[in-house]
Amino acid sequence: MTLRKTILAAAVSAAATTPALAVELEKPEAYGYLSAGALKIESADAEAEAFELELGLRGRAIIDEGLNLNYAVEVDLAGAANSADDPAIGRDGEADVHVKEAKFWLPTQYGLFVVAPRGTSGQWSDIYGPINHYEYNEPHADLHPDGIFAQPDRTSGTFAYHTPWFLKTKLVVAAITLNDSNDQNVDGRAVRLVHKGDNLNMAIGTTLLMQEQLPPFATDDYLISAAGASYSLGGLTLGAVWENNRNAPYPLAPDGKADFDSYGVSANYVANSGTGVAVGYKEKDHDYEAADESVYTLKLEQRVAPQVKVWAETGQYDTLPSNYAVGFSLTF
Repeated sequence: MTLRKTILAAAVSAAATTPALAVELEKPEAYGYLSAGALKIESADAEAEAFELELGLRGRAIIDEGLNLNYAVEVDLAGAANSADDPAIGRDGEADVHVKEAKFWLPTQYGLFVVAPRGTSGQWSDIYGPINHYEYNEPHADLHPDGIFAQPDRTSGTFAYHTPWFLKTKLVVAAITLNDSNDQNVDGRAVRLVHKGDNLNMAIGTTLLMQEQLPPFATDDYLISAAGASYSLGGLTLGAVWENNRNAPYPLAPDGKADFDSYGVSANYVANSGTGVAVGYKEKDHDYEAADESVYTLKLEQRVAPQVKVWAETGQYDTLPSNYAVGFSLTF
């Protein structure tokens, strides 16, 4: 019996033995993040670009006093909006619309339970968030992967449990099911420890991907370990991330795997006037020099309204083409 069938059977059994509850469904709230502008990548034409077009609905169902089932459904339209630039797709926005969030979470006195058919990776948000202050040069799985950090920013088929907070610290464990036909009920396992203080935030975690989920040439399970920290004081936020990769799939290696370390630092300052600047550096040190990469990033921004800002940004890469972008962002 697969993990999904086991969970479904347990849910049905619980429902059959639990008295009927009067569930009140609250009106959902619409939200979004829109970012667009002009992009120039070296050796390519300048173009109008949608950096992020995220629209979503979130709400909750009140099951019982103090027991609320929360949900969020969000789509990212940037890929479809930019598909006109790809002659192979056409000029009618026919690229796939990417589901960024499709998740449910249930807070209880015993901790937080999460079911996410699709969602933002918690490992990514908690560990790598301290250095992600950018609009285009923040790695996106479907928009701009830079190949420096291996941890994806999104995940699928996730079941997670968060312990209650204790001394501003919690533990999170997750099981990830990515493939229904590889003879593995759980394709990935993740655990992380998160601390959120008044000024200092820290997180450390690991993600283990089973060999059966990896490309055919992989010869071992793949382990990603990472740690991130940030310190905020007034309008200044300093962040750092380290990631260690063991047995990462690499087709040019004789045994199909290699190790590498990735690092990132960033400083972000936003004044009371809404003027901001972010500077950062990221580097990948791979067993095979051909896979090394590094980038310097710089962003300038000005908030012109509580929910609107304009910005300019560049990423100067060692191997990938460097880029220059200007645009605006709208949050609602």
